[in-house]
Amino acid sequence: MKTSIFLIALFSILNLASGQSSNKFQFGIYGNIGLPMGEFRETVNNSLGGTGWGGGMNFLLNPKKGGVYSPVFIGIEGNYMNLGTDKTPATSFLPQLKTTFNYYNVGPIIRVFLVEKEEGFVPFLDGFVGMKALNTNTQVDNSLLDTILNQEDLESLLSTDSESLGYGVGLGFYNRKFNDRAGTGQGSFYLRLMYQYGDRINYVKRRSIKVDNKGFITYQTDRTQTGILSLHLGLLVW
Repeated sequence: MKTSIFLIALFSILNLASGQSSNKFQFGIYGNIGLPMGEFRETVNNSLGGTGWGGGMNFLLNPKKGGVYSPVFIGIEGNYMNLGTDKTPATSFLPQLKTTFNYYNVGPIIRVFLVEKEEGFVPFLDGFVGMKALNTNTQVDNSLLDTILNQEDLESLLSTDSESLGYGVGLGFYNRKFNDRAGTGQGSFYLRLMYQYGDRINYVKRRSIKVDNKGFITYQTDRTQTGILSLHLGLLVW
């Protein structure tokens, strides 16, 4: 259901883009690769050297009416990053479990265009402030084939969320092409390097999830900073 809603929303936005002035809004969707920094790299401690991966999207509006040029757009952004997976061995109470560690953020974004021109490479600066969250989700470690053949329910056995205030600053660029037909949209691949950080936050320690002698799932928690440098590559429509 969530996937269907996402696809409908994406189609609606892209359809809107084809009939609007290129100066009224920007919609971006991207994939990302993140490298945790400092303490957060040790916290993540996954098999990829701390590297995470995921995706996100943003939608920004021109604050000036009528599509008049503005060097600043404002909007909202959200992104997701997978930070690795742990396996908990099977016990007499439960089969083998799989726990995924995830990072989310969502909130307002402001974009400042560093040049004013109708075509060519357009660099921009992004600033973000909003909610960030570290999440763990534990469920039975079934393969996709097992799930299909046995119709297993992948209901979460344990889910934890910890939220706090997050910030971000990014530098990116896209390729703007001249368009002499008013009211038609355009698109371009874009690249952005972003540093995200914020308040310290609670998290579930890697490899701390166990099943005790009564069959209960136990885990250990701690606090960490969340500095992460990420590279975003995606499609920008305006």
